[in-house]
Amino acid sequence: MLSTARATQTLAILFAAVFPFASVALAADDLLKPAPTPMPAAGPTVAAATEFCGEPTATADELFTRYSTAKGLKEVYKSTDYIAYSDDDKNSTVMYTFTVKGHGAHPAAVCRKIVKDGEQTVVKMVVVCNGEAGACANLQNEFNVLTARMQVEVDNQIKATAGGK
Repeated sequence: MLSTARATQTLAILFAAVFPFASVALAADDLLKPAPTPMPAAGPTVAAATEFCGEPTATADELFTRYSTAKGLKEVYKSTDYIAYSDDDKNSTVMYTFTVKGHGAHPAAVCRKIVKDGEQTVVKMVVVCNGEAGACANLQNEFNVLTARMQVEVDNQIKATAGGK
């Protein structure tokens, strides 16, 4: 494993080697421009996600059918906007949340899963939204905030456990 100083030095060398070519490409930008990518007609779709919390992805409606009937998951939250399922109502490691009919981003599915990433325990989030683009962006922002709060709770639990040793 590279030390921090060695990694920084390696990145600096790579940057110095690549930057002159990048600046030449930037100067010639007006000569070769790729065709513009058309704006999507709806929010993030199945094609944008390769997996949904480690499992094959699908449309939001298909994901709802899959997880609302899955053994080992139970409904832990229901409101006029969302319904959520989890593997444990007190100490969950995965949470599947779905919009209900009438929500602007419907149909949409959000998975938040606690995973080990190297030495850290992190909350990963995946959103599949087949609703209107603006509503899907709002949904993504709302769940980014909720996921950040969830990460703080996970970090606090780890600190409390480590402090109790």
